[in-house]
Amino acid sequence: MSADTIEALVDDSTLLVFDGSVLELFGYTDVHRTHVWQRPRLVLVDGNRPRLEITTARGLRHGMTYDPVRRAGLEALDAALAEAIARRDADG
Repeated sequence: MSADTIEALVDDSTLLVFDGSVLELFGYTDVHRTHVWQRPRLVLVDGNRPRLEITTARGLRHGMTYDPVRRAGLEALDAALAEAIARRDADG
């Protein structure tokens, strides 16, 4: 894992890993990869069963429950995604 890689647990069995260009989802139904050019974002929905949705500009969507104790790590990962998208946009 490089110094720029961010890992965030969604729950005890699901892991998100972002290396600056690819977001990977492990332990869900399969391994899923989403590239920065697809503009992935994390949407955290509060409620009795907090939900995480991974969305892209092209309509791809993965939804799952998340452990509220892990929210700060998920928010940090989403901020890193936003920064990478902004950097890519600036580079043209």
